[in-house]
Parts: sequence; C-alpha cells; structure tokens
Amino acid sequence: MRPVTTRTTGVVLLALLLAGFLLLGALPNQMAGVRVGGLSLLWWYGGILAPVLAVLVAIRWLAPPPPASPPRE
Repeated sequence: MRPVTTRTTGVVLLALLLAGFLLLGALPNQMAGVRVGGLSLLWWYGGILAPVLAVLVAIRWLAPPPPASPPRE
C-alpha cells in the first residue's frame, strides 16, 4: 500500500471545501441566508472564502515539488 502523499491531502482538502458549501446550505432554519454586509453567509463562503482557501490549498499541496539541485563536484 502506498503512503499518503501531500497531493492526496490537497485533493481531500479541496473536496472538504466543496462539502462545506453543501453543509452550509443544509443548515436548519436557513442559517446560510443570514446577511452580513448585504450578502448571505452562503454567498460569502461560496464566492470569497472557499475560492481563496482553494487557491491556497492548490499552491501549498498540489504544486509540483521543486526540482532537485544538481550534485556539486
């Protein structure tokens, strides 16, 4: 069995960000409809917070590793 890599961690985190949108929308009493600054919490999460976090996750965990430096002679 292969070990868990950082790429797998990044994919799981991105999936959790998507699931967070669904969970926020499924809260009882339309909690996601609460307005902050004229926009609903669901909009803030789906329009600002989740995309910013997704970019950070992609940069940190999905970026290719830096190339190995050549050996010194």
